[in-house]
Amino acid sequence: MPEDTTPSVAPLAEINLGPSKFEQFLENNQRLLIVLLILITIASAAYIVIQGVEKSREQSAGAVLSKANTPASLQEVINNHANTNAAASAKLLLADMQANEGKTDAAVQTLKDFIATHGDHAAKPTASAKLASQLMTQGKSAEASAIFQEIADNPTARYIAPYALICLGDIAKAGGDPAKAESYFNRVKTEFSESSFASIATDRIATVKTKAPIEVEPPPPAPAPEPQKASPEQKPATPAATVPEATKKPVSKPVKSSNKSKKAKN
Repeated sequence: MPEDTTPSVAPLAEINLGPSKFEQFLENNQRLLIVLLILITIASAAYIVIQGVEKSREQSAGAVLSKANTPASLQEVINNHANTNAAASAKLLLADMQANEGKTDAAVQTLKDFIATHGDHAAKPTASAKLASQLMTQGKSAEASAIFQEIADNPTARYIAPYALICLGDIAKAGGDPAKAESYFNRVKTEFSESSFASIATDRIATVKTKAPIEVEPPPPAPAPEPQKASPEQKPATPAATVPEATKKPVSKPVKSSNKSKKAKN
């Protein structure tokens, strides 16, 4: 019988039919995974509840803000609904009312409180511009310039940057630096040519090197003429005395004789 000369083939690899490492991990850490799943579920539920509560707080604060139209009512929103968007808006509205009433110091403090408390609020650049404007009215040009410069260099505040540059130019001109003032105005024209502030910058440039007229004090009023005094020699004329009607003697008229008396004599 002939021998089988077919070469034998060795197996490439053995197939392991046991549980995989992932299955082993699930089996060994089943309790831990269950606890982790429970914690994730609790955290998700807590997040949903917190979001619902926060949304309710915002809605409640917004409803109160919509009815607030006096400084006292706005202050109530700020005190009773802190850390809400409505409270932030109430501070801006309150600062405007205080400024309109001439309470500049109170308006400055309200705006500073807004910036410190709501630093990430979308209206922060607007609040900063209002704060700098109020500081200008108080004569605090250096502090106002620092805030305006921060606004002008902030990429997220480009919508109000032209106003800040105009104010910086006005401060520089008032400080006796027309070249620096003109540079601020030119920046408005080049970087914000489509803004309505570009025409204002053009007008400012036309007058930036002109000097304000010198105020001249008006001459003193002429003295009033002194009343003339009558001399002793000049005496007022006395009116002529009139004779009273009672002292006048009646004038008798002659009586004409009648024709009958003449005939009697004859």
